[in-house]
Amino acid sequence: MRILFAASEISPYASTGGLADVGRALPLALQADGHETYRVMPCYRQIIEGISDLTDTGIRLPVALGLGKHVAEVWHSESQNPPVFFIRRDEFFDRSNLYSLPYRDYDDNFERFVFFQKSVVALIDALGLQVNIVHCNDWQTGLIPMYLRYGVNGGGRDFGERTVFTIHNLAYQGLYAASRFSSTNLPLSCFSVDGFEYYGQINCMKAGIVASDLVTTVSPSYANEIRTEESGCGLHGVLQAKGDRLVGILNGVDYSTWNPSTDKHLAARYDDKRLEGKERCKEDLRSAMQLKTKPGTPIIGLVTRLTEQKGLDILASAMHTIMEMDVGVAMLGTGEKKYHRLCQAWAKKWPGRFSVRLAFDNAIAHKIEAGADMFLMPSRFEPCGLNQMYSLRYGTLPIVHRTGGLRDTIGELSEDFSEGNGFSFEPYGEEGLLDAVKRALAAYRKQAKWKQVVSRIMCEDFSWNLSAREYARLYEEICR
Repeated sequence: MRILFAASEISPYASTGGLADVGRALPLALQADGHETYRVMPCYRQIIEGISDLTDTGIRLPVALGLGKHVAEVWHSESQNPPVFFIRRDEFFDRSNLYSLPYRDYDDNFERFVFFQKSVVALIDALGLQVNIVHCNDWQTGLIPMYLRYGVNGGGRDFGERTVFTIHNLAYQGLYAASRFSSTNLPLSCFSVDGFEYYGQINCMKAGIVASDLVTTVSPSYANEIRTEESGCGLHGVLQAKGDRLVGILNGVDYSTWNPSTDKHLAARYDDKRLEGKERCKEDLRSAMQLKTKPGTPIIGLVTRLTEQKGLDILASAMHTIMEMDVGVAMLGTGEKKYHRLCQAWAKKWPGRFSVRLAFDNAIAHKIEAGADMFLMPSRFEPCGLNQMYSLRYGTLPIVHRTGGLRDTIGELSEDFSEGNGFSFEPYGEEGLLDAVKRALAAYRKQAKWKQVVSRIMCEDFSWNLSAREYARLYEEICR
């Protein structure tokens, strides 16, 4: 099959999280399985500055935004496989960040991504790609199924593509004032209850859901959760209406990047049969994060966005009690300023036992995965989560709230240590979090059995192979 994957971010070119990782790994896995794949994303400043062989294809795509006329330049990198096309328009994408300033989103995000989505469809037509599947991702690509149907100017288009729309996080829906509808150039009928109208506003996520042939989410449990009023973020009815055209497929892990036996960021490499290197990685983490804990003291790691969704509210309530335990904590992340201040206060209160780096630092993220004994993910909700799967490969037992993809990947360690791969809690709250941490620390004290579990969980396979084949099966199904 011929598949085009459209996303607002793709690793390693531009990334804020899991969407970018999927944008890299899923097309690679599909291509390895014999499918012809293409990728399209915006040409951000960091791409212009970071890709040495970025080349102008010479393709120019006229794109209207309402009555305004713009031209999209199409660039690519000749060394990239599968191919990646970068949509360049510097007034929209030559900025320091992908979506926002430090304290607010860019005011013109709607127009920026309408322009991108129209350019994707215009590129398909300009190249005569004749793709079977256009795979869209999150609200920034939610209008593409409509542009495939109606054309970039709303006047109609001959189309044979089938569309898949993946929800990576339903909480971010792309809500905008109805007054901006004219920028879309779509027929007025699209702004309706059956289209993307949502309580008088434009809802880009809803557009992708209602207009696509198939909707997927990034884990089976999340697909079930978002059908409920509690977790549906106002779109549960729309999602329920998709019936069996809403499917959850667990994200995979790119083991070429996340593998302790080959990881270039680590002080020592190791695998399930040679664990000595993990101890060296723990010492390296203590040094890198300036932890003063004794060598045998367990370390809990966190690599997270500092937001309430990631459980920072209950962690704030629980941290004092956690720090009364014999444990060190190494945290990496950025997010809301109130949590930045809180983490800095913790570091001052417990120097040498709590350490935080308020940054995006890929090398430190790898060091935490390898050097920590446990990895904490107390997320209020988690569509899939990747760090818990990274942790398993690095022999670091996850402590998680049982929600979404965390529920699908982490099973409670049994009393005899023969089953399970981590520690979990529900319902969401401080009490459950503390109980899970206590269980983990109690298990850690039984070192002989703990090391057996470490070796066992490192062999679990969450590679993209199975997930990519499930996507391919669904692609073929909707193309029949």
